[in-house]
Amino acid sequence: MTLIMFGLPAYSQRAKSTEESPLPISTKNLLTGVKSPESKGVIKSVLMIQCPKENRKGTGFVISGGGVVTTNSHVVGSCRAEELVGISAVTDKPVKFSAMVGDTERDLALLCPTEPLPSFLTLSDGQKADVETEVETWGYPLRYQSPAPILSRGYVAGYWTEQRTREDGTLGKPVEHLIVNGALNPGNSGGPLIDRTTGKVIGIVVEKWKLFSPNVEAIVAGLAHPGATLGGGVPIYVTYSNGEVRQVGQTEAFRVAISEIYDMSQVMVGEAISVSELKAFMKDSRKNLACKAQ
Repeated sequence: MTLIMFGLPAYSQRAKSTEESPLPISTKNLLTGVKSPESKGVIKSVLMIQCPKENRKGTGFVISGGGVVTTNSHVVGSCRAEELVGISAVTDKPVKFSAMVGDTERDLALLCPTEPLPSFLTLSDGQKADVETEVETWGYPLRYQSPAPILSRGYVAGYWTEQRTREDGTLGKPVEHLIVNGALNPGNSGGPLIDRTTGKVIGIVVEKWKLFSPNVEAIVAGLAHPGATLGGGVPIYVTYSNGEVRQVGQTEAFRVAISEIYDMSQVMVGEAISVSELKAFMKDSRKNLACKAQ
């Protein structure tokens, strides 16, 4: 069995070997309120992915004929496949997994569900989506815990290539990202980025942009160490609006950080890993993961 699925019609399909099960009430209510048949297909194909031992969650989605789930590697964290729990919009029964492969440089993971899932999504051909392409994602942001996912929409705003430095000091592989203007929040990670015109997956949501402020970053890092005050502990330096750089105590550091967050917070930009990276990862993983549910 292989992981790759090509040539399937757009959007969610029906897996052949899946028994019908009652929809959760929250999903029934959501599907009643959603007008687009394509969006209904996406709703049925996304999962909440939980790593209970780290008390973390994110989003994943079904591909490859219902036999594979993909998400971010940072969503699964340190959990093994059998420790992960999937919450589906189309059944009250938790989804269990039997195997997993991950790629921390691409920040992607492929999971084998123990049983085939009823609906799945189709990947685009891998060509870079145009700037201004309207996109949407369904997922489980922030504290949201219902089985039925919620919607966020936006557009492709640009591109960039991420290349992280490994622990040994060497550069990792370049990873193509889409920059998205839209409300992508913690918990949306791992969700499908859908081209609203074609109905196909063009990316995998990976992160939101945080408030870019060197002061806030330095203060947060400094406050992580008890005793980070003037003359003791780890020093905290802030840069004031007049250009003055000063070492400060925790109280002043906290005041500066809160003031900057209050004045500057309005971030509606996030990122998604290009679907071309997912396809390359799936190709690389053919020999390491063969899901029985396919």
